[in-house]
Amino acid sequence: MEDILKALVSSRQQENTNQGSDPMANLVGSLFGGGGGSQGGVNLSDGVDAGDIMGLVGGLMGGAQQPQAPSQQQAGGLGGMMGALEGVMGSGQGGASDPVMLMLQPYIEPLAKKMNISPVIATIVISFVAHKLLAHHPTSGRDSNQFNFEDMMGQVGAGKVDASLLHNSGMVKQLAQKTGLDEATAEKSLQAGFSLVGKSAASLMTGK
Repeated sequence: MEDILKALVSSRQQENTNQGSDPMANLVGSLFGGGGGSQGGVNLSDGVDAGDIMGLVGGLMGGAQQPQAPSQQQAGGLGGMMGALEGVMGSGQGGASDPVMLMLQPYIEPLAKKMNISPVIATIVISFVAHKLLAHHPTSGRDSNQFNFEDMMGQVGAGKVDASLLHNSGMVKQLAQKTGLDEATAEKSLQAGFSLVGKSAASLMTGK
């Protein structure tokens, strides 16, 4: 998850400056091409296990490795990931070896303990947070207008997400409906979830 978010941040930074190719697109495209190392301009050596991410993206797409055009690879890869996250958001569960669950797992137990909620509810919260962040990539095919990505990452980097951002975006009500949590607990769970998931991306943006 950390590496996916780093690619998202890099993609947005390049989009804002109109420089270079898209790191997220390159990552997904090179993985579908069976590549590792630093193919497609993406360095997969800095704490990234190329095999794990290949398994993640490939698994989310049903393991299909049929040749596709680069644009189809890129949009399909992230679109498939978004669809898988939506499935987890709806059920709060998935197989222990499902690629999307492997991506979310490091954050579930810490959130469950911090907020004193069940692992199932924590899974929904983390998948919800990841989905909202990844929606900000142009190839996600999802609405990204609920909040400003840079504002959110700035707040995560500062140590706390403003409750008004969470309420004004409608995310508190959405999460409360999905989980059955009261809005106060949903708000705190979102703050904790964004802090856990977004920390690495926020540090990349702020340089801290």
